[in-house]
Amino acid sequence: MIREGLKLASIAVIAVLGLAIGTGGQVGTDASKSSEGDSSASSPARSVVYFPKEEVDANFQHHKGMDETLYAPDYGEHNYSVKTSRREKPLAAELHMTYTDVLYVVKGSATLITGGKLVDDITPATYPNGKPFSKDEKWGRSISGGESRHLSAGDVVIIPNGVPHWFSQIDSSFWFFNVKVR
Repeated sequence: MIREGLKLASIAVIAVLGLAIGTGGQVGTDASKSSEGDSSASSPARSVVYFPKEEVDANFQHHKGMDETLYAPDYGEHNYSVKTSRREKPLAAELHMTYTDVLYVVKGSATLITGGKLVDDITPATYPNGKPFSKDEKWGRSISGGESRHLSAGDVVIIPNGVPHWFSQIDSSFWFFNVKVR
């Protein structure tokens, strides 16, 4: 069951990444060879990024440390990162002014609240590593108002930048890919 979910999640992430890096939907092919014989359509070759199942599973388990990031290219050239996020309990509500979150649920279920207003600003001054916290992000204890959705494996949610969101209830170990697009 989990293996099937991860396989579907991998397909969804590859599709989203293909769109994010502008391969014109030609996921799995070399974008620089997309127009056979048409030199006016050539583009620099891009490297394919591959993560074997074992590495993805380990990242969901946070064996790399506390960071959920599976892949984060240089934001100067690329405009996305991929996270393997896991929740065991509700955390802070969030509001990103720069990033759109594309979520693909792999395992478990949870209640997601979107919209409304953040309650009690608890935005930290710094990240745990001491780096200044992003001015484009706010955290709150919860959300007042908004729309509630129950999510489970296979669901996809796109949360545009500027929309508060919060997992208000985690029913069981909840795993999801989060592609953050700038």
